[in-house]
Amino acid sequence: MALEFDRSILGQVFDETDFPPVEKADLLRFAAALGETNPLYTDEEAATNGPYGGLVAAPTYVTRLRPKKMAPEHMPRFGKVGFDGGRDVEIFSPVRPGDRLKMVSTIHDIYEKTGRSGSMYFIVLRNEITNQDGQKIAVVDHRIMQR
Repeated sequence: MALEFDRSILGQVFDETDFPPVEKADLLRFAAALGETNPLYTDEEAATNGPYGGLVAAPTYVTRLRPKKMAPEHMPRFGKVGFDGGRDVEIFSPVRPGDRLKMVSTIHDIYEKTGRSGSMYFIVLRNEITNQDGQKIAVVDHRIMQR
């Protein structure tokens, strides 16, 4: 049976979130919470001589950002139970202290997989993150599994 839903919802923006400027202290706390030891993320003085010319966020920093709306109001439902199906993160540019980040969220894809326990339906919510200059920082695809 073919997966049926209104395909016009794919790619439509359901949320835009502007974040306050990134603070150096937040980047350092995030790195410490990860147990990060790379001086690019933990030591402002050492990072000055690094490839980015200063302190930058650990690459997974963008996964802590949350949109105002976690899901579209009219997200399709394919079952009674839904849970986190994982994330894919693609990093394009580092996050720096002072950056003002913006996240634009869309329904990127909907697909079905069949496993031993039956059909599973995946909704992929895409969050594209840019900085104040419009430079693409990251794309985070969050999968929600329903059955």
